[in-house]
Amino acid sequence: MTDWTPVIIGIVLTIIIGLVGIFIPFLGILAPIIGGLIAAYMSGGDYKDGAVNGGISGAFGGALLGAVLLGAFTAAIGGLALGFIIGLILGIIGGVIGILIKGNF
Repeated sequence: MTDWTPVIIGIVLTIIIGLVGIFIPFLGILAPIIGGLIAAYMSGGDYKDGAVNGGISGAFGGALLGAVLLGAFTAAIGGLALGFIIGLILGIIGGVIGILIKGNF
């Protein structure tokens, strides 16, 4: 079951870290991982719950970042789709790592 408060916090963190990542190299790539990790850690559950919560937070945060940051180089829809896919994959990875850190196997 998705707990929306940690997911929204993960989305906001993904966006904030991604925007700071404009100035610090490679931090933008870590933004969906960190957002997914925080969302999964806060919501708890097992691996599946962590992957779902992390994936949702990474996907939506990445989509918003992609539309804003990549929209200048591609069409806004292309940036949105690319950010969504990359954010989804990295958010799932972050969600599983968050569950591993919390220790709920």
